[in-house]
Amino acid sequence: MIRRHDEHRDRPLRAFREWLRAGRPPQALAGCPHLRAAPARDVGEPATCDDHQPDDGPIVHLRTCLTCGHVGCCDSSAPQHATAHATSTGHPVIQSAQPGETWRWCYPDQLLG
Repeated sequence: MIRRHDEHRDRPLRAFREWLRAGRPPQALAGCPHLRAAPARDVGEPATCDDHQPDDGPIVHLRTCLTCGHVGCCDSSAPQHATAHATSTGHPVIQSAQPGETWRWCYPDQLLG
């Protein structure tokens, strides 16, 4: 279910949905070396966040790190494990692990690809 309130804290999701609404391609892929180095790929359909604990609240969406394969919950989920992983490791690009989505997000450049 698509809920606009999910976009409040989730910049990658907000950028993706703006792209869908506008019907235009993702931002400046050619200008981002991180996105060029991490092409979209099959990340499967993970069932849960690698770091989620029972008291963390619901998982809204899942993201996969394209450097190491870590699966984290998105920024619409309270603990924001995907962003925490990127921040702690320096791994720059995540990909949506939602069925049918292959968009990626570069944390250093704040770009959708």
